[in-house]
Amino acid sequence: MIESKIRNQSTNISFHIISCQQVNSGVSAIFGPQNPLLGSHIQSLCDALDIPHIEARLDVESEVKEFSINLYPSPWLLGKAIRDLTKYLNWTKVAIIYEDDSGMD
Repeated sequence: MIESKIRNQSTNISFHIISCQQVNSGVSAIFGPQNPLLGSHIQSLCDALDIPHIEARLDVESEVKEFSINLYPSPWLLGKAIRDLTKYLNWTKVAIIYEDDSGMD
């Protein structure tokens, strides 16, 4: 039987506490989070404990992670999709607006 436990946390400290509680309760997999710093922490925790980690966030690192899979397209694929779309629609200009500078390094 699959049981989902969804937790929305507003602070990093409470997120760490909830994560540890989930691991202690026998979690089978962890989905998320969106935050890059927390994502790296959870990915490291999942690797250490052999827990599958599924995420969908921009991750500019291209290294393969043993227990994590990221469903978010790579920056290279996103760029290719934008280029292909602009060519297909015969656009000469494109503007991309970001909410923050995360992943733009």
